[in-house]
Amino acid sequence: MAIVKQDAIIGGVRDVVTGVRRCVRCVMPANYPGISIDADGICNFCRYFDTHWGLWIASDEVKARSEAKLRRIFAAAKRKGKPYDALLGISGGKDSSYCLYLCQEVYGLKVLTFTRDNGFLSDESKARIEQLVKVFSVPHFYYQNPMAVELAGIFMRKTGNFCTPCELGTFNPNIVVAREYDIPLIVLGSSGRTDGTPPKFLNPWDPWYFNKVIKGEPCYERLTKSGVARNYFIQEGLARLLGRRRIICLPNYVEWDEEEIAELFAREYGIQFGEEHSDCIVDGVKDYLYSKKCGGASPKVVKYSLLVRSGKISREEALARIEEDEEQDCVLGLGRFLELTGMTVEEFEAASERSPEPYLKGISRVFNFLRRRMRLQAI
Repeated sequence: MAIVKQDAIIGGVRDVVTGVRRCVRCVMPANYPGISIDADGICNFCRYFDTHWGLWIASDEVKARSEAKLRRIFAAAKRKGKPYDALLGISGGKDSSYCLYLCQEVYGLKVLTFTRDNGFLSDESKARIEQLVKVFSVPHFYYQNPMAVELAGIFMRKTGNFCTPCELGTFNPNIVVAREYDIPLIVLGSSGRTDGTPPKFLNPWDPWYFNKVIKGEPCYERLTKSGVARNYFIQEGLARLLGRRRIICLPNYVEWDEEEIAELFAREYGIQFGEEHSDCIVDGVKDYLYSKKCGGASPKVVKYSLLVRSGKISREEALARIEEDEEQDCVLGLGRFLELTGMTVEEFEAASERSPEPYLKGISRVFNFLRRRMRLQAI
């Protein structure tokens, strides 16, 4: 376990082993993009978290009101009398699996499920998805974009980040399927309270940004006419205002304990989960890229900090996990990523120095600012 001591001059706690100064409450490092540490040694992300989630975490009454609101949303969807009450994308991970459990087993929704295969979906996750579909007896289908891997290569070469096509390629199919089947709810397993996401300027995925990056590529004309690049955000905002469809982030409304979720599925259904994001065979590559641009802090550090703020783990345990992660001396999944995208190691390393920022102009910056506010995320 890492040993820490107080840094009396500039506040915070300095990790003696690595020399990294961190927030005294969570484990966010002082060199993380957008961070500031006050005179008490507490970072702005902790302060933001307390403002938006502190009362929810501390009060059973507030949690009960939140869950009651969720029940009203679900009841309204059921009253519409559609063939399906909710659409849910499942990846075989804990979050989407628990969403399925809650929607069907706890709240009694009629759920249509689908899986987006972006070319990086692991065999482990595919096997778990088969288990879930069988155990819960839900209709399910796969959606696959044949250009997903090619797009990952394009974005990696230009922006140093290959996640945008996957992010946008997850959101848009939700809209297309929900419209086709007239489904009033789209359920997501993500939340600013539980997800260790990188800074938004490193992971933008709005259609304006997407189109700027692919402009000039041979696939540009074809993609701008496809559902991948289509802009559904404004239309879906209107659908929400008119009461036709709603997107909800389920962890915003109910308690979300990943260890308890894993124990539930193992005990009740014999389903075992792997590491977080084990659905993606190149998740280690993603972590490496973000870590390189975030002062050495990968999304796991952000996630550990969220767990500390939520009271799920101690700060000491978070530091121990960081130290264990740092012992890994290779980029997991890099060989497979290079093979699929056709990049050399030299090309990859050169691209890893690039940033999405040159393509973030005007409306993209406004959209990503609003997305942070809507998702209650400081980062």
